[in-house]
Amino acid sequence: SPRSNVALYGDTARVTLIDALGLPIALGTDWMPSGSMNILRELRCADELNAERFGGHFSDLVLWRMVTENAAFATGTHDAIGMLKRGYAADITLFDARVRQDFRAVIGAGVEDVVLVLRGGEALYGDADLLEDAAIGGAG
Repeated sequence: SPRSNVALYGDTARVTLIDALGLPIALGTDWMPSGSMNILRELRCADELNAERFGGHFSDLVLWRMVTENAAFATGTHDAIGMLKRGYAADITLFDARVRQDFRAVIGAGVEDVVLVLRGGEALYGDADLLEDAAIGGAG
């Protein structure tokens, strides 16, 4: 939770050293008074720290893994979530990639860039056109 750490203590964990030691790093949110209100803002904070303080040490792929695979391992839920894999819960978020592509579409995203959210394969949130599409479950 780098935003909370920087706000409260002026610094965050020595993540470049942790990475150099080969340990996985997970990224999450902290409490609202000093942290981010959602994981997208926390990811953007980590990206800014990566650019400004860590010399771009982490690639976009590594930052993305911090909020997906690595977060699932950190919480002990890696056998059910964190990867698109047969038998795993279909918790999927789709992002608008017209401006930013690949992992950058997620790392630079705000809530306005979220196109569709599926939990357990069921649509929870999304653009109206997608939610109404029969392939997504709408109009059915």
